[in-house]
Amino acid sequence: MNKKMIGIFIMTLLVVTTIPTITGIYDKESIWLDSLSITTPFERRVIMLTGFWNPTGKMLINFSTDPQLNPNGWKGENWEGLGFDIYSYFPDPNDNYKGMFEVDYQETWEDFWNVTSKIHPFAIISFGAGKGPWEIEYNARNLDSWINDEKSPYQPTPCPPDDTEDTGYIRHSSLPVEKIKEAINNQTNINAWVDWDYNPGKFLCEYIAYLGMWYQKIHCNTNDSYPCRAAGFIHVNSNVAMNEAMEATKITIRETIKSLFTNNIPTPPTIIGQANGKPGIEYEYAFASTDPEEDEISYYIKWGDNTSTGWTRTLPSGQYYNSSHSWSEKGDYTINAKAKDTYGAESDWATLEVSMTKAHTFNPIIQPFMKMLECFFL
Repeated sequence: MNKKMIGIFIMTLLVVTTIPTITGIYDKESIWLDSLSITTPFERRVIMLTGFWNPTGKMLINFSTDPQLNPNGWKGENWEGLGFDIYSYFPDPNDNYKGMFEVDYQETWEDFWNVTSKIHPFAIISFGAGKGPWEIEYNARNLDSWINDEKSPYQPTPCPPDDTEDTGYIRHSSLPVEKIKEAINNQTNINAWVDWDYNPGKFLCEYIAYLGMWYQKIHCNTNDSYPCRAAGFIHVNSNVAMNEAMEATKITIRETIKSLFTNNIPTPPTIIGQANGKPGIEYEYAFASTDPEEDEISYYIKWGDNTSTGWTRTLPSGQYYNSSHSWSEKGDYTINAKAKDTYGAESDWATLEVSMTKAHTFNPIIQPFMKMLECFFL
């Protein structure tokens, strides 16, 4: 055997011996995946549920395939005849929260990527105990400093978890957050609300929230072999009655499934504002996109000088988002803007060329329109 063939043989051996089998992954937690196979694709789409701390584990129990956690058997097959299989994963509340997704960053990281690589979720809904009563979190951060967990090493590895984005980068829920809120408030006694401005708390809840939103972004392309259309996180208060928590879970799943069937991308934003100006002066710009399903829209604006807004708060379809910007140096710049609906569908980029080389003048055609917008949004 020549050197080339020996090298190929060694590399093949390494690859084969380092790929974990589905049995090897789940033996340590006694997790049963019934007849699921890593070589056979699912006949139905999969929705993945995760929980941290009561009441979230108990309210997800019917969707667990672990006979120790759910002795009554898995109830997630073709759930309610909607064409989705529902699987839940959570630590054992009777064993100091050990097992799947236990209170440890390294275990949670390993479990998350192992499970998603096998079931290829079309949507991910994660839950954790918190302020609630049914607090739908919109944000999750890519942090480099977390609350210590209970086992060494006490911080995540890697840290920050996502090396594709800067430290502190914020991802957003792509669940139908407003529709979930409205449905739960209309159908239960639980107070559901969307936390648009803050975060899930810098511990395991925010960690798994970020992992889910990150996974969805990785697999958001419709050409992906296993696309993921939605992911988000919800804090549930421990005082919520179990029967109501279980009903609210079902409502959350139903509203998510509804959103998965009908979602089109919003239009590229219209950009209105000053095309010529003077460095150092702030100019006002208006951005507007429409969504075919009238979903709310957020905007991402890049100003052409290595600065950006990040994703903005959502606004009704068709409503203008106003933002001002100044350029510090003379030159030609390109404003890029895109729109995203609440389910994560993103538009193409729209552009506006601007030149900061002249004395400050305002286009007389645009000026009356901008004044009208300014009055409208006061």
